[in-house]
Amino acid sequence: MVLASCCCWAAFFILQSFTLKKYPAELSLTAWICLMGMVEGSIVTLVMERNMSVWVIGWDSRLLAAVYGGIVCSGITYYVQGLVIRERGPVFATSFSPLCMIITAALDSIILAAQIHLGSVIGAILIVCGLYTVVWGKSKDLPSSKTTLIDEKSGTQELPITDSTKSIKNDNIVAAGMLKN
Repeated sequence: MVLASCCCWAAFFILQSFTLKKYPAELSLTAWICLMGMVEGSIVTLVMERNMSVWVIGWDSRLLAAVYGGIVCSGITYYVQGLVIRERGPVFATSFSPLCMIITAALDSIILAAQIHLGSVIGAILIVCGLYTVVWGKSKDLPSSKTTLIDEKSGTQELPITDSTKSIKNDNIVAAGMLKN
């Protein structure tokens, strides 16, 4: 079950990457993702839970949990993931998923006063080292930004010539044209 969950989560990121290439509206895609998640979750709840009192949400922490889970945990998270996936790709976005375990362990010890064991600290250090390695590797994958030149007469932008032989030929042609005039 855990393996199926991990595979589906990875497939979701890849599918989101392909979807964002053809449908670049992140906010409406986020709305669709949240709507479909609500429909699927409602169907599973109706099938699995026979007690209809679980659907009652009062003015208490259950309402706060539902609103927080819907807005922050789903809406904002999927939107930011979509932006990151569009800009850097699905590998960059998924590499930060293990960081959630570190944040959860830190908040667990701060808020609930749980003990942190040596294995948790060593695991957190390994996760951060792996994250740093992935981010470093992805930074090497990014294409170098090419500067553009702006032609003063026409106002058009041109890429600089990097091949030295072409540059020399162009200079010779310009010089020959000046000599003829």
